[in-house]
Amino acid sequence: MKKENFNTRWGFILAAAGSAIGLGNIWRFPYLVGQYGGLSFILLYFLIILLICNPLMVSEIALGRTSKSNFVDAYKIIGEKIGMKHLKIWSFFGGWTAFIGVTMIISFYFLVAGWVLFYLLESLTGNLIHTAPENLPTEFEALSQNFSTQYTCGLIFLFITAMIVIAGVKQGIEKSGLILMPLLFLIFIILSIQSIFLDGASDGVKFLLTPDIKYLGFTESGFKWSVLFETFLAALGQAFLSLSLGFGILLVYGSYLSPKENLFQSVRNIEIFDTLAAVLSAVIIIPAVFAVGLPPSSGPGLTFISLPVVFQQLSGGQFWAIAFYLLLTLATITSTISIFEALTNLFMDKLKLQRFNAVLLVMLISGLGFTAVTMSYSGIWDIKILGRNIFELFDWLSSTFTAAIVSMTIALFVGYSAMKTIIHNIRRSATVTSAFTRYFLITLRVFAPLSIGLLLILAIGNTLSIYLFQN
Repeated sequence: MKKENFNTRWGFILAAAGSAIGLGNIWRFPYLVGQYGGLSFILLYFLIILLICNPLMVSEIALGRTSKSNFVDAYKIIGEKIGMKHLKIWSFFGGWTAFIGVTMIISFYFLVAGWVLFYLLESLTGNLIHTAPENLPTEFEALSQNFSTQYTCGLIFLFITAMIVIAGVKQGIEKSGLILMPLLFLIFIILSIQSIFLDGASDGVKFLLTPDIKYLGFTESGFKWSVLFETFLAALGQAFLSLSLGFGILLVYGSYLSPKENLFQSVRNIEIFDTLAAVLSAVIIIPAVFAVGLPPSSGPGLTFISLPVVFQQLSGGQFWAIAFYLLLTLATITSTISIFEALTNLFMDKLKLQRFNAVLLVMLISGLGFTAVTMSYSGIWDIKILGRNIFELFDWLSSTFTAAIVSMTIALFVGYSAMKTIIHNIRRSATVTSAFTRYFLITLRVFAPLSIGLLLILAIGNTLSIYLFQN
């Protein structure tokens, strides 16, 4: 079966940026900025992207471009070329772990996508603007208990995603990115300008521009490593989630990338778009919540409970509500497309299916997972594992463990075994200096594994302590 390719470099960049720009940027990044000291968190986030995530991102995309394969077989194909042994182990940790993670993500992501669509519809009808502020938490709670509404909205998202992916790489994924991403950033810019000029928004702007050094460990009682580690791990986890690292998605998109395209430039542009989206999300949300006297550290409820209060107090609030939830809808669908495509690519390669049949199989798997997640979350299916419903379990396992394990595998595979092969692939379209090679090598061999290992150890330790305490 002939491998599909992106038609243009910008088609790849916008599609890959679209996979990264999603709920992680618009929903999660702003409340983490609010919880971890504004500019302190943002600066640490930038540093992690430049020093740790950049080599990992280049490596994952280069693995795809070198192997021209799916995220399971890529390790085997490259490993066989360089005479590696134990390739099944690499494929298991780097490939099948990614498959487990992506399958869990696609199962719960459509539930959250359904919430986004519901709030967009509520904005269009005006119901959101006319709901009393004190009733907004109750409204969201009612939605979370309503199986039919959540399921219907999620299925709409699922079918739209499937139709785009069925159209293929050039006509579906690339074309949708070229249309949706400019529209996405147009809405970003309009809402950002609106937010910073609100009455009372200056305190929010100041919060974003002033580092709170206690979150970097410089407390009144002296320097505390534990505080810095907590902020660092929050920023590291967000960076991985935001850039779609460790899910096999970038590897798949890399397999569609021409060897003539400059990989460094492409990765740099993806990181710029993704980081810009995250920062603009914070600029939209943080000054707005300050303007109406709400705490910036409101947590996950910031998007669905706190922001509607903001829109209600704005002139033309319904328009701004529609614009924001349309932004969130567009960002969500660019992400669901990439998740869908990663699995479609795998089934096309492993099962020798045509794209249409592979998409149908992904629809079946994601539909079954989405059904189980929605039944569990809405209370119809009262099942808990390690004290979590299926939604919480899938979210926790995929964002904390599978992404970290896959990223660790990529770092070790490239850093210790496939470095020459990957550098050779990059050199086909870009200049690779000896200084960059050394930085690339030490990051993949030392910094990335240590950071990811620390993230995994603390996550496991925290899980065990909670479980033992509760039991």
